[in-house]
Amino acid sequence: MSASHLDPVLLIDHGDAYALDCERFPYLYNNHGQCEQYAEPRGKEITLAPDDRQLDMGAKYTGIGWREKRIPTRDGGYTIKEFDFHAELVEYQPLWATETTAQAFGMTLLRAGECIRFEYDRLVCGQYTYGQWAGHQSPYLELGRRCELLTYNPTDLEYHDFPHVFFSRHECLPLVLSVARWRPFAHEISLADLWVAPGDALVLPPQRFPAPPPPGASKHDAWMVVANLHNNRNAAQACRYQRGVDRLLTETVLGNPDVMKAPATRPQYHEEQTPTLHTQPPRID
Repeated sequence: MSASHLDPVLLIDHGDAYALDCERFPYLYNNHGQCEQYAEPRGKEITLAPDDRQLDMGAKYTGIGWREKRIPTRDGGYTIKEFDFHAELVEYQPLWATETTAQAFGMTLLRAGECIRFEYDRLVCGQYTYGQWAGHQSPYLELGRRCELLTYNPTDLEYHDFPHVFFSRHECLPLVLSVARWRPFAHEISLADLWVAPGDALVLPPQRFPAPPPPGASKHDAWMVVANLHNNRNAAQACRYQRGVDRLLTETVLGNPDVMKAPATRPQYHEEQTPTLHTQPPRID
C-alpha cells in the first residue's frame, strides 16, 4: 500500500550555540566555513569593505510603499514594516558573493583562510539547519499558522544594531542569503540572492535606520540614504538543484538573547507578501 502523506518538511532547526569572547580574541577567522577566534591575526587579515552607497545592484523596484503592521504574540506583540512593491511577482537577482556584490549590500566577503578584526560584545556563534522550503514559512501570519508550508515564498527582511556573520560550511553547496538595499527616502529597493561559495563567509556590521536627508535635499541626496536588509530563510535554496539533499547546516554569529530582545538592538523586521522568484546564478568555470 502506498504512503498517503508527505515526508515531514524541515523549516529551521536551531542547534548548539556558544558565547564569543571578542575582548580576549578580537580576530575572527574563517576556517573553511567555520568560525574561530584568535588573539592575533591568523591567515590573511582583511578589513571591512568601505560603505559605498552609490553601489546599485539587484532587481530594482521603484515607487514602493510601506506601513506599520502589528504582529500578535501569546505574550503581547511587536511591530514590523509591511512593504508594497506594486508588483505581481517579485524577483531576487541571483549573484555570486564577491567582494563587490557583498559591498553593494553593506557586507564584506571573508574568504576561507582570512581573518578580520571583530571587536564586539554580547555575541554568540550558533548552528542552524535550514530546510530547502524554509522560505515558504511566514512568522507574521496569525497565531496557529506560523509553521504552515505556504504555496509561495514571501519577502522577509531585517536589519539590526549588532553584527551578523554567515558562514557557508557545506562541503559542496553554497549558502544563499537574500539581501536588499533599501533607499527609503527615494521609495526604491534593490533585491538579490547572494550565493556564498562553500568555505566563504559574509560579515555584516551593525545596521541602523538612517537619518532623513535635510530639508530641501536633492533627489540624489535622498537616493544616497540607504538601509541594508537581509534574511537567511532561503539559505538552503541550492538544495533544490542537488538531488537527495533537502537541508543545509550553517554557522552564524549574531547577538545573544539579551541583544535580540533589547529595543535598541533587536531585529527590525519587514515583509512583503507578493510571491517571489529565486533562481540560480550562472555557473562559475
